[in-house]
Amino acid sequence: MAYYVDVHTHLTHPEFQDDTQAVIERAEKKGLRAIVVNGLEPQSNRQILKLSKQYPIVKAALGIYPIEAVNEILPPDFKLPLQRFSVRQEIDFIADLARAGELIAIGECGMDGYHLDPHTFPRQEEVFIALLSIAQKNDIPVIVHSRKCETRILEILAHYKVRKANLHCYTGKIKAAVQASETYGWCFSIPANIARVQSFQLLAAKLPEESLLTETDAPYLSPQPGTRNEPAHVCQTIEQIAGLRGWQPDEAKEKVWKNYERLFMGKSASPP
Repeated sequence: MAYYVDVHTHLTHPEFQDDTQAVIERAEKKGLRAIVVNGLEPQSNRQILKLSKQYPIVKAALGIYPIEAVNEILPPDFKLPLQRFSVRQEIDFIADLARAGELIAIGECGMDGYHLDPHTFPRQEEVFIALLSIAQKNDIPVIVHSRKCETRILEILAHYKVRKANLHCYTGKIKAAVQASETYGWCFSIPANIARVQSFQLLAAKLPEESLLTETDAPYLSPQPGTRNEPAHVCQTIEQIAGLRGWQPDEAKEKVWKNYERLFMGKSASPP
């Protein structure tokens, strides 16, 4: 039996605070059986743990977003709001939960060159590598943010011989993504706004089928501009992928679900 899956979403975002249960119920009615909610900092990480205990469909991935990863060195007047916290303590917290088997993945983590300047890159790398190590030691995937740092992210993943990785919302060179998928078996998740973003269409069309996953990054990247995204919208993404690959929608759904099971659950095929 194949289901829909959203491997990267943010149900702890304030836009969901009034109707989280309704959003999850809509996803379940659409046929989703896994929603991997990604953490960014201490507050969202702890909220995700609560959600995962309340709703079996919610799978916990705890991480430190690149901006938060360098919160201790950013100036007080930084252009974006951020939490101030001890990154070292949060890394230790995530490591403890991973060892206890509470996490399906480590993420969101990685590097960002869009909001952050190059002087922060060494610290970003340090935190990213620490989180990579946790994922590897516990044999769980890492969910990677790579905006404007795609080349360096691929280099780091290769250098540390990472086997289980999903690059979310990848906007780097398509050829590099295909090569990385073929060489290392890494996955790339396609966002719900694929219908209006050509680069995501090309990525979905050219990647090896074993590397395709679906995400929403909700509440962002909605299929309809100016509206809130939510996990149920991965159904539309599957239809788009099917059209690009010449597959039937059910075929696309089955392939993506099997990819999820293989990467996140360590299974070679769906259960009977």
